[in-house]
This record gives sequence, C-alpha cells and structure tokens, in this order.
Amino acid sequence: MTASVSVLPTTGAPPTVRVAREDGFDFLDPGYADLHARSTATLFQHPVWLHHLYADLAPAVGARPVVVTVRTATDGRLVGVLPMVRRGRFARRLEPADLGVSDYAAPVLDAELAPALLRDPALLQRIRGALGRADLVRFDKIRGDAGDVAALLGARRVVRHQYDAHAIPLGDSVEDWRADLDPGLLRHLARKRKRLGSNKRVVDVREVTDPAEIDEAFDRMREFRRARFAERRAVDLMQDPSYDAFYRSVARRGAVGDGPGRTWVLTVDDEIIGVSFDLTDADRDLFLLIGYDYERYRNYSLGLLLVEDLVGVSIMQGRREHDLTIGHDTYKSDFGAVLTPMYSARRAVTPRGWVAQVAADQNAAARRVAKRALAYRDRHDLTLRRLLPSRSSEPG
Repeated sequence: MTASVSVLPTTGAPPTVRVAREDGFDFLDPGYADLHARSTATLFQHPVWLHHLYADLAPAVGARPVVVTVRTATDGRLVGVLPMVRRGRFARRLEPADLGVSDYAAPVLDAELAPALLRDPALLQRIRGALGRADLVRFDKIRGDAGDVAALLGARRVVRHQYDAHAIPLGDSVEDWRADLDPGLLRHLARKRKRLGSNKRVVDVREVTDPAEIDEAFDRMREFRRARFAERRAVDLMQDPSYDAFYRSVARRGAVGDGPGRTWVLTVDDEIIGVSFDLTDADRDLFLLIGYDYERYRNYSLGLLLVEDLVGVSIMQGRREHDLTIGHDTYKSDFGAVLTPMYSARRAVTPRGWVAQVAADQNAAARRVAKRALAYRDRHDLTLRRLLPSRSSEPG
C-alpha cells in the first residue's frame, strides 16, 4: 500500500513523499541507519535493537509488525519510519515497538523535515491510514513533549505517566560531577568500596567483549536477578527465554562493535559478582539491566558502586549524558539525574478500544499500588534488621 502526497517544507518547493506499509522492513539497511542518525529518536530505535525486536522477540510473544515508511518520491530516501506492533485478542491494539524492553518510544523522523511532516494534514492522514484498522492506538513511554506523537497518530488524549526519566548531564571530568553530589553519598560509597576490597581482594569493573564471556555474564546476571526478583515478588522478563535471547543477541553484536549494546562486569578476584547491560553511542549511555550477588553481598551496595563506576566511564569516554532511564528510584536523583516527564498518547477508535484502555489504566494503577506496598515493607523490614544503609533505594 503506497500513497504519494506533497509535504510543505519550512522553505523552498514542497517535495513529494510516498507513504507505505512495509511490515517486512529491513532495519539493518544502511538507509535506516542514516535516517536514525539524522533523527532525534533514541537508542531504543537503533537499527540493531529494532532488527532483533522484530525478527526474534515479536514472533515469540505473538506481536505482529506494523511498520509505516515515508520516502521521498524522487529517490526513495527514507525521511520517516513509524515502528509499531499490533497485539491483543479482545481489542486490536496498535503500540510502538516496545514489547516491554524499551524505556523510550519514538517515531524516527528526519529532524530537518519533521516540522513540515507533522504539519501537513494530508500526510498525517495517509500515515494513519497506512497503520490499518485498530480498536486502540496507544503510544506509551514518550520522553518529554508528546505533541508530535499525538499529531502523528491523531491521538485525542495525552496522559502523563506516574514515572519520570532520569538523565545525568555530564561535564568534562569525574571530579566536577562528584563535586555536585551529596557528601554523605560519597562517604557511603567510599566505605562500601573499601570494605569490598578488604583482605587484599582485587576489585575490578571491565567491559566484556568476548562472545563466550557475554554468555557467562548474562548467565550470572539472570541468576542474580532471579533471586532478587523472587524476594521482591516481582516479574523479571529476563527469566523468559525469549527475552533473555533478545538481550543476548544485542549484547553479542555490541561486543564486536555492531550496535549499541555494552556489557560490564564487576569482579572480585576475577569472580563475577555484578553485571550491567547498557546501550551506548558517542553522546549518551542508557542504563538498562543490572544484576548482582545480593545474597552474599547485600551489605555492599553493589548496584550503587556499579552506577558510580559506569558514570565515570561515560565521562572519561566523552559522553554528554548518562541516562538512568525511567522509574521512581531515589538513588537516581542522588547521582545528579535531572527529571524529564514521560507521557502516553492515546486514541480509542472503537468502544472495545475504550474498554481496553480503561482496563489497561486500572491494571497499571493496581501494579503501582502493589509496588509501593512492597517497597514500604522492604524499607521497613530492612531498617529494622539494619541490613542496609539509610539511603532509600538501589538499582535492581
């Protein structure tokens, strides 16, 4: 399905673009990599990330790809891609290509042409038509202003999420960053680091680049998270083989320089006791997954130590932002993260879609209440048993 429309640019003659459904779109095509580099989309729309999401994860969880492309009519150059999936039995839901693994969702638009694309009613109508029939169009996890996504999808409702994004702006030196942190936090981390290295133990944090070591690191991370999430009575997607395989695929490609995945291990005398998996490019690091040996090292604040080390790595490698992504955790603000609101754009197309939207909102509200109750219980119990310092949260 292809349609040609004119786009009103900011200056000059209006170019003609084609809108098409390309559900078999190749996200590893160099044309998409070029578009992603010209866009303001995130690393969760990176070519490698979306390739494995559509090729491996979507079929495993029963999600059908819905990919709309916008190309110039003269030479076929990509100027826009809307990566979506269709899910649901009771109600047909159109959602961004997230599937629970992405913290930020975004259309991928040529940054220079985006203003013209988004103010052309005919083009927007063609894009919505290309998406196909649905009961509910719901685009969650929009970082910052949701106006562009709402215009693109014709969403009649924009809702702020109950959580925020947390990114640490970085300067030129680790010393400058640490100078703005709470001295109490720095003393706490210094004590834990000293204790971890006592008795002449060799403590190291390093990036893993060998594929065999990647698998070992992910095996350990999965094991660490299984115990930690069971204690918190929470669901960990990494315990699902399909999700575990997806993360490993991205990590392996990143280890050989093909993609954004980076795997880090914290070791004591060469034994892995902590693992972090991030997405990175030249300017930013997205802190995504973490697991550490909570059973044996629950009094060492391993998660906080890993964050401190990885922020230092980002600074030394010249990045401008270390993103601790979404959530409520207070440790993120402790490390200097700046909050950015998160939004959802929604359009219930049918009564069935409206029912599905209400049910989803009620389910999310119930989960928030349960998480807060468990967090209160954990803080109360841990304080009584004096097992953790007074700081209110830790990664993972």
